[in-house]
Amino acid sequence: MGTAVIVGLLGLFRIATLTAERVAIHGLGKARQGSLATMGIGFGGAAVVLWLVAWWQGQVIWVPSTMWTGVVYAVAFGFYTASLTQGSVSAVSPWTNATVVILWLIHPFGSLLSWSGLGLFALGAWFLTVRRISRAVLWMLISDVLLAVARFIDVTNADQPPLAYAASLFTCIGLWMLVPIVLFGEIPSLARLFFLRPGWSVTAACTNAAAYVALFGMLKFVHPAVIEAISALASVAATLVGIVFLKEAQGRRKILASTLMTFGTVLLLLDLKT
Repeated sequence: MGTAVIVGLLGLFRIATLTAERVAIHGLGKARQGSLATMGIGFGGAAVVLWLVAWWQGQVIWVPSTMWTGVVYAVAFGFYTASLTQGSVSAVSPWTNATVVILWLIHPFGSLLSWSGLGLFALGAWFLTVRRISRAVLWMLISDVLLAVARFIDVTNADQPPLAYAASLFTCIGLWMLVPIVLFGEIPSLARLFFLRPGWSVTAACTNAAAYVALFGMLKFVHPAVIEAISALASVAATLVGIVFLKEAQGRRKILASTLMTFGTVLLLLDLKT
């Protein structure tokens, strides 16, 4: 099987798993058991799946440096989960691309391609919000800022075994998330949510982990910017799922906005690669 075919299949798999993860987290939120219970299942469950994959690949290694990185990711994913729990999938999913825009704003680079991408993203954002930013969108933007910080931290761990690093990181994320879950007495809510929505629970955990496995697989063949560009397409896919299957309102406007924001993000990433 050729490299292009492998990358294409992994790319489609990553888009599918990222889309399914967002829809699953939104589905868990519909059970009204709280964001803490939802993120405990989604990210704690992903840690278990990742350790199983790491064991299968012979990478059962603990990476201590993930303990403090996990704090940033835990808070970021907390806001991410709150956003998907409270807002519609089609309204908040396009904003996951803002992490790339934030990274670009911190270190501007490139040519007219980057500025065109930034303009398209801004135009799509304007169409999506119509001059009003909801609380769910605000949560996603806070998550984007924190994820941008976490990406800088990840650079210092680039030499770690990828699956071991991911499994260790998600374990730390789960442990840090466990702190507020215990403090606020949400353990019963977490257990109740799992039994109320077992299908969504397993889907959220498995797709969360699978998206990272696909990422590591693609890193063997292509530049990270290409992976981010492919991943950005999940925003459009999630928007379509929200409109077609979840019957969310204002479909045409959201599809147009999501497409513009995603295409703008892809232009930024392609300029980064070149």
